[in-house]
Amino acid sequence: MSLDGIWTGEVYGPFGWENRGVFVLENGRIVGGDNRQYSVGTYRESGDNVTAELKTHYYGPPRAVFGENREEFRTRIVGIRKNHEIDGTISRPDRPQFDLQIRLTKRMKLPST
Repeated sequence: MSLDGIWTGEVYGPFGWENRGVFVLENGRIVGGDNRQYSVGTYRESGDNVTAELKTHYYGPPRAVFGENREEFRTRIVGIRKNHEIDGTISRPDRPQFDLQIRLTKRMKLPST
C-alpha cells in the first residue's frame, strides 16, 4: 500500500486520543495542519517503518505541547505502518523528554489529476 494519500493525525493526551488535523502525503512530502498550526516536511518508508521530519508553525497562540510555548519548531515522527494506520511517536529532537504517542490513519488515496 502506498503512503500517498490523505491522512488524519491524533496525539494521545490526558483526555485520550485528540485530533491533530489532516495531512497530505505525496511522493515523500508531507503537508498538514489543524486550526492552530501547520506543518511541512518530508517522509520516508523502509518496509513498514515510517519516519517524517516536519517544521511546525503555530499561527494562533502557541501551546506548550513539548514543554514550552514556541511559534516554530521541528518535530520527528517515527512509526510502524499496519494496514491503514501508522502508530508511533512524535518528538522534538531538541526536547526528547516530551515524546508523545501519535496515530495517523489513511482516509483516502489521492485523486488522480
